Amino acid sequence: MRRSLLFFPFIIFIFLSSFTHSHCFFLFVKLDFPMFSRISQKVAMRAFGARARASAPHFRRTTAVFSGVAAGVFVGGSPCVLRAQGAPFDIEGLRSDIEELLLDNMSLGPTLVRLAWHEAASWDCKKKDGAPNSASMRFRPECDYGGNKGLDTARKSLEPLKKKYPQISYADLWVLAAYVAIEAMGGPNIPFSWGRADAKDGSVCGPDGRLPDGAKTQDHVREVFTRLGFNDKETVALIGAHTCGECRVKNSGFVGPWTYDKNGFDNSFFIALLDEKWVFNPNNAKLQFMDDKTKGAMMLPSDMALLLDASYKKYVDIYAKDNDKFCEDFSAAFKKLTELGTKNLTPVQ
Repeated sequence: MRRSLLFFPFIIFIFLSSFTHSHCFFLFVKLDFPMFSRISQKVAMRAFGARARASAPHFRRTTAVFSGVAAGVFVGGSPCVLRAQGAPFDIEGLRSDIEELLLDNMSLGPTLVRLAWHEAASWDCKKKDGAPNSASMRFRPECDYGGNKGLDTARKSLEPLKKKYPQISYADLWVLAAYVAIEAMGGPNIPFSWGRADAKDGSVCGPDGRLPDGAKTQDHVREVFTRLGFNDKETVALIGAHTCGECRVKNSGFVGPWTYDKNGFDNSFFIALLDEKWVFNPNNAKLQFMDDKTKGAMMLPSDMALLLDASYKKYVDIYAKDNDKFCEDFSAAFKKLTELGTKNLTPVQ
């Protein structure tokens, strides 16, 4: 299923608005799509709420009923209710507030994923250092590393939530925000565990240069991901996060999105990597590729390297054909990434 699920409720709303209020409610309840995420419900309910405020009392009563049954009926399955046993914070309320942030600015989603990714990628599985998943990026020198440019936006966006939920660690907040963003963009639901401890200062920050370098090729990719403790399958799945977001010259020297829907999450990165004809982009100072057809999407040298390594390409082929398999493997790999260096985490029940 293509990933623009956030916009589908608007289409349904526009279509159903042409019916009488009673028909509108009936048809909406009968729609039974498991693909809808919690945030898609919020989009639809916002639209219905706006219509209700401008309509007759009958319609307002209808939307009130709808809001009560949406979780059980509209999603077409069990409602996504999180209960953290013994957690010192309201995780359900926090998740809802993160979803509201994304509703107001969906382009924030990929940046939240990048924040959690880069925070974890300082790990060295042999040396057992780098303070991954400790929110050490709040401090210098890590926040000033070149690979982390632009992530101050994501960190600042979460500050109001940290103040509202002071009991949650920054480290847990960053990871939960990434999980919610991935699901909101159409990706998998990743089971969340809490209990990450925050770094006290910058003395624990890992050295600069541990992040993957998009300008390099397969040998560098394997070196970085092996240091993190990932095999080739996990490596390719994690790089599949390039399905969302875009590069900006001011941050990395590269420019453009990898896919035609930068705020969606599915296997489109792999499909594009295989199906498009990629040519050198002569308009950028750093070497990168652009699709020959529209010139609107790009690939990094490290992305193209996945096609040059037989072990990597095997998984590119698998994921391009099977979005469910990609989401399953990405979920497991990203959960592993965001739990590197942690101890005694408590799963949300």
